[in-house]
Amino acid sequence: MVLTAAALLGLLLGSFVTMLSWRLPRGESLGSVHSHCPACDHDLGPRDLVPLFSWLFQRGRCRYCGAGIARRYPAIEAVMAVLALLVAWRFGLTWAGLVVLGLAVVLLAEAVIDFEHGIIPDALQFVAVGLGLVWLALNGAWLIGLAGAACGLGIGLVLRYGFRALRGRHGLGLGDVKFLGVAGLWLGPALLPAYFVVAGLAGVALGLVWRRLSPGPTFPFGPALAAALLALVLWPA
Repeated sequence: MVLTAAALLGLLLGSFVTMLSWRLPRGESLGSVHSHCPACDHDLGPRDLVPLFSWLFQRGRCRYCGAGIARRYPAIEAVMAVLALLVAWRFGLTWAGLVVLGLAVVLLAEAVIDFEHGIIPDALQFVAVGLGLVWLALNGAWLIGLAGAACGLGIGLVLRYGFRALRGRHGLGLGDVKFLGVAGLWLGPALLPAYFVVAGLAGVALGLVWRRLSPGPTFPFGPALAAALLALVLWPA
């Protein structure tokens, strides 16, 4: 029963992530603009907005203009449902589970935006920091978290500017550097070595996918950083 509810909640949150990841990098309002078809701009009704199932029943097309609906929508909703199941299985109905679920929403949105636009919005980083502070309060680990944030930021800055000194270009974007600070806040300094290993492995795997899709010359590392952080929050090394 709990897992079923988690999956349904995950689908709803996935729909929110699709909206967030589309509007935020484009500077569109998150609340005052009705959901609409990107092709014909027709406002979407309730039957058009049922996560995953609307896309399936309408065979991936807008019922007003017949334009194809990108597969990103059902894919993101399905991924979020899986993440919600994992969080519920790991933490159950607890405050910690609720906070980690919020983190999963933020991380998925950041991964999608970085994958599609090559940026990690500061607004989402701030939300992740806020959730991280709640996480530290629940676990009574303020000093560990703050030390981890300092270590993560420090390592990120060294990688960014050290790579520039050696190769003439930045090794990491500023968004990635800030993300390492967020990861340190959540994980603490002791888990940072494992985090970099997991992020590196995830980066290799995602890089192979990126090369096959060939959407651009620069591989965004944000999705790998996000996947590694959620993995270690769910299953600390």
